[in-house]
Amino acid sequence: MQSQNDLEEQLEECKQKLQELERLKLVEESVTVGLREEGFSEKAIELFRYRKNFLTQQDPLKDEADAIGSFTGACGDQITTYLKLRGDSIDDAKYTTDGCPGAVTSASALIEMVKGKNINEAAKLVVKDVIEFLKEGSTGLPRNMWDCCGIAIGALRQAINNYRRTS
Repeated sequence: MQSQNDLEEQLEECKQKLQELERLKLVEESVTVGLREEGFSEKAIELFRYRKNFLTQQDPLKDEADAIGSFTGACGDQITTYLKLRGDSIDDAKYTTDGCPGAVTSASALIEMVKGKNINEAAKLVVKDVIEFLKEGSTGLPRNMWDCCGIAIGALRQAINNYRRTS
């Protein structure tokens, strides 16, 4: 049975964690407002906020990928793409990046676009395809971040080329 002191300590820890979560929520809201003001579409914001398709350290794809490719842009942002194939079809795909919101959004969008595609179809995707995928009305990915789509495309093509060389 826990003592009154133990329970009070646990309660204090929970209060501190709740305060930290409240601070993080404020930061997230502020970042989201900034992205909207820059011209990000809601689709792009959601891909950025939730890091959809981001490869975590615990993800088995990290060790089971059939192909990995990296590309670094002139800005220094790097995207790495991990592909799991079933025949010539991309069964699963994830990415990592150390880049800006444009890099995160572009990589996440491109991964959404290639899952389930034939590897040859995926290799034909270009920057404009990613830009169009993120577009909603007059918003999408801000023009000053279109180069991030090129970084994502470069990482995908590198992964595909690496796969083709080893298959």
